[in-house]
Amino acid sequence: MIILTAAALGISAGLMRSAGVIALVAALIGITFAVAAITSPGPVSLLALVYAVLGYNGGLILFVLGLFASARLRAVRTSH
Repeated sequence: MIILTAAALGISAGLMRSAGVIALVAALIGITFAVAAITSPGPVSLLALVYAVLGYNGGLILFVLGLFASARLRAVRTSH
């Protein structure tokens, strides 16, 4: 579930088309994990942070691939 949520954040940040927003969301993932780790009464798994970062980057990559596919389809439609 962490990976899917982070991927959705990556796609949503990509839709903003702003490097500042992409960096802000990435920083907020880390800050949220740090706050949760500080306030947690028990041990915290760093693997969850790794999953979140991988999911976020995966969502950004999916967004870029979607833009590329959209541009290719648009080019094929207009060339005929």
